[in-house]
Amino acid sequence: MKIGFIGAGNVGCSLGRYLKHNHIMVAGYYSRSRASAKEAAELTDTTQFDTLEEVVKTCDTLFLTVPDGQIQSVWDQVKDFPIEGKKICHCSGAMSAEVFSGIHELGAYGYSIHPMFPFNSKTIPYENIQKAFISVEGDAEKRDAFVKMFEGFGNPVKVLDGKNKTSYHAAAVMASNQVVALMELAVELLATCGFTEEQALQAVRPLAESNLLNILEAGPAKALTGPVERNDVQTVKKHLAVLDGEQKAVYRACSDILMHIAERKYPERDHMEMKEILED
Repeated sequence: MKIGFIGAGNVGCSLGRYLKHNHIMVAGYYSRSRASAKEAAELTDTTQFDTLEEVVKTCDTLFLTVPDGQIQSVWDQVKDFPIEGKKICHCSGAMSAEVFSGIHELGAYGYSIHPMFPFNSKTIPYENIQKAFISVEGDAEKRDAFVKMFEGFGNPVKVLDGKNKTSYHAAAVMASNQVVALMELAVELLATCGFTEEQALQAVRPLAESNLLNILEAGPAKALTGPVERNDVQTVKKHLAVLDGEQKAVYRACSDILMHIAERKYPERDHMEMKEILED
């Protein structure tokens, strides 16, 4: 496998470094920004390709590590070149390999290879990427090569059906990005109590870290604590009374889900009053 990257951002650079670290042949990078391609090539000790045609002709496997909104347009350019027998991949969590329209008629193979990991740098440590869960979706004929490659690195790997990619990505967003929204609301509420942002983050850190660890080790239901879990209607009423419109809407939506978990944990309890105050 001789891999070329089209796109030289955080995902492309970090993934290229990770592949090279694991002794996979990475030929180099092409980007509309020559400076970005040069930087990526230097970070990975590979080649800077000056044209799209050059990287396509040189490599048997192409990773389109560009923003989701650019994948289709880049593919439309790639397929103008001879690509028979080549494997074409993107790293979008939300999109399936179906974005590579007409790929089978061209004799190539399309894949979505998505590391469930927040790439906030071009130089993510190798040991961090090794922990990332990798989803692989696309043509069955060559798919096992990617599965075995990442499993060989030590990554957990899951083969996905393309029809499930949007649900899969929504799950990733809920577990990652939307946690940021909840923490933002927590920091805002502590600010009304006189906390600086630094103090607020210091205050919630042990709570958030311990709770996340409990969730990951025992599952959401067993990790659940708090007023909804205890069916503490009066405390929930007090919370709702001090929250503004947006805060209240988020609190109610989350608490409604927590209540369903609590119902499963404690079917003998009467949860009707809690349901009523969350629906008001």
